[in-house]
Amino acid sequence: MKQTLDERFLISPFLVFFIVHATQVGVGMLGFQRPLMEDAGQDAWMAVLLAGLATHVLIWLMYRLLAYSPSGGDIVSLHKHYFGRWFGGVLSIGLLAYYALAAFTVLQSYIEIIKVWMFPLMGAWQFSLIFLMLTYYVISGGFRVVAGLCFWGVVIPLATIFPMMAFAFEYAQYRNLLPVLDHSPTQILKAVNDMAFQYLGFEVLLMYYPFLKNAPSSQKWAHASNVLTIFLYLVVILISIIFYNKEQIAHITWPTLTLAKIPEVPFIERMEYIVISIYVLVVFPNLVVAVWAMARVVKQLFSIRQRRSLPVLIACLFIGTLFFEEKSDIERFIQWTSKSGLFLIGVYIPLLYVYVWVVEKVKKSLQQKQ
Repeated sequence: MKQTLDERFLISPFLVFFIVHATQVGVGMLGFQRPLMEDAGQDAWMAVLLAGLATHVLIWLMYRLLAYSPSGGDIVSLHKHYFGRWFGGVLSIGLLAYYALAAFTVLQSYIEIIKVWMFPLMGAWQFSLIFLMLTYYVISGGFRVVAGLCFWGVVIPLATIFPMMAFAFEYAQYRNLLPVLDHSPTQILKAVNDMAFQYLGFEVLLMYYPFLKNAPSSQKWAHASNVLTIFLYLVVILISIIFYNKEQIAHITWPTLTLAKIPEVPFIERMEYIVISIYVLVVFPNLVVAVWAMARVVKQLFSIRQRRSLPVLIACLFIGTLFFEEKSDIERFIQWTSKSGLFLIGVYIPLLYVYVWVVEKVKKSLQQKQ
């Protein structure tokens, strides 16, 4: 496959492992348990596995689709190649809107946690300004810097935050896991639909695919990353099931944060403050990658350099935080992001792959007849 980008802008295939995992694990890890356990109770862990397996299929499908992109390009170039400049541009603008919605949802969701748990008297715009200025700084360094941020966003939280949940085993009630298969297939499938939203983030691969050296070889790393994500969500949901019961979980907004309050350290009274502070390394890569994808779509569509479009995009996100900071607004944005993301990966990408596959088959058939 011919690379269209300069070698110095490319990253090694194994870094896909960190980018995919960093974009799949975010604010949702702190509160995904409640809707799952409301739908499937102690069988919620099955929804985690089923949604993760479906994600493997979609990752495979995305690589098959991107293989058709001219000169190893991204989905924007694929849109233009198969749908033309105008209609393909409309489809890419829809993708731009989705990335913008995802970035805004991540930003506002984490700011809400900071305000509720740590600084209730501070305004959302102050935190938003800090995060967006840092986002501009990171993205200005290029995609290699973004990939480096994702690396540390995976390594540091895995080594610091998640081991704390082992303290919950001291209070475990393993009988909470029984009976197995006590819920109907409809209830479990509803939980799978809720869980699928937590795995979103890997679809940014549609934009950074051209930045990978020997991009097809990175597929195994993407699947390996998804395995780690499945394992992490599975461990958290199992710990939550044996620690909480269904009645308790219904009244807790962020169950994972509540688990972080279990460890007791003599010189730290509120351990969750430490967890929230370190968790910025989990959330920040989500924001950075989404904003980078926005700037990349703008560059591909309108030939505007990222250093010019990036300040405008960040300013738009900042202005949005001034008007939409209520909890009801954030929940509405989360619902929109969930629906649009599931439509993108569950409906649009499969249909696009079928369309491209049929077009290529027809072209090949016509060439053979000539």
